[in-house]
Amino acid sequence: MTLEVNDLIEGFAEDCREHLDHIEASLMDIEAAGDNQDPEVVNSVFRAAHSIKGGAGMLGLDNIKSLSHMLENVLHMVRSNELAPTHDVVEVLLKGFDRLTEMVNNIEDSENIPIDAHVAKLVALTSKSSSSAAVPREPARIEVGQSRIFTVDPVSLAQAKAGGNEIYLLEYDLIHDIHGKGKMPMEVLRSLTDTGRIVDCKVDFAAVGDLDAFGNSIPFYVLFATILEPKYVYGLVKLPPERVRHIDDAGDAVHVAAQATFREEFGSVVLNVKDGAGRITLPKHMEAQVLVNLRVALLGAMNRCASLVVDWGGVSQCDVFFYQLLCTAQHTLNAKGIRLTVEGPLDADLRKAWASMGFGCADTPACLFNAS
Repeated sequence: MTLEVNDLIEGFAEDCREHLDHIEASLMDIEAAGDNQDPEVVNSVFRAAHSIKGGAGMLGLDNIKSLSHMLENVLHMVRSNELAPTHDVVEVLLKGFDRLTEMVNNIEDSENIPIDAHVAKLVALTSKSSSSAAVPREPARIEVGQSRIFTVDPVSLAQAKAGGNEIYLLEYDLIHDIHGKGKMPMEVLRSLTDTGRIVDCKVDFAAVGDLDAFGNSIPFYVLFATILEPKYVYGLVKLPPERVRHIDDAGDAVHVAAQATFREEFGSVVLNVKDGAGRITLPKHMEAQVLVNLRVALLGAMNRCASLVVDWGGVSQCDVFFYQLLCTAQHTLNAKGIRLTVEGPLDADLRKAWASMGFGCADTPACLFNAS
């Protein structure tokens, strides 16, 4: 099995390099086209990123999967006209794909290559879309097999369901359904991409043998979104009906719940949540990109926390936009019944600055900007 997995990874890396060469050239064309986009060029880049994500998910290459997944989300917004492919947007995409290329070229060490800064910038882009920002940041946990392997973010679910798509759980066996029929997993993923969208996929090595009590098997699960009716999906994926299940009908396999304890990093802004209590830790310099990341973290906390503390003790440099963002966040959170407090001794000069700019509500004891 080890040799087979190595062969799969090598084949995946070769496919990725072809996709990445195409993507870089196409992104430059997309930026140059401005308002006169060729939809097929945008779609081809989206499909390439989608293919990389699917292969990485199948092989358990989580870092490659995570970054390509966020790139795919932004590209979906571009192709659906939710986000204009400006120079700044294309620059973020190019740098993300550059990091993806680095990971593919060093695939054995890909899990140790940092991606947080790239992911934060991509999340910031998706947050600018009203339709994406309005979706609560509650992950859908799709529990299948022994390893309970899928956690799908709500933006991806919303995108996958767009256009009337329905989502199906496909239960393949790599040995009998794919390898035994003379195919490779990447071939199957490409054929699925031609008729729908792979929300997620992964080989479940923890459940080896479950699909076939009489011999070796390797379960391979795919969450697949398509407009096709079930009877046509069976024929397309070449699986029996009992192994093609609509996620709404798979009660024993699907469970959706919020995570009560987790950690998310938005560049240098860190959101920690424990049992619904949130804490955002801020860096030293609150420059423009950090403010964008803070906004995304506040939105995440707003939808997933019962209370929130902002630790601003390390901040030594900021401008009026920092104060405005926190002021707006407090009013919004208060309206939702979520208490926002601050922690840490903020620099004395910064306190003087907010007072000179008129921040602070004397009649509101809980105001963030009342002098302590």
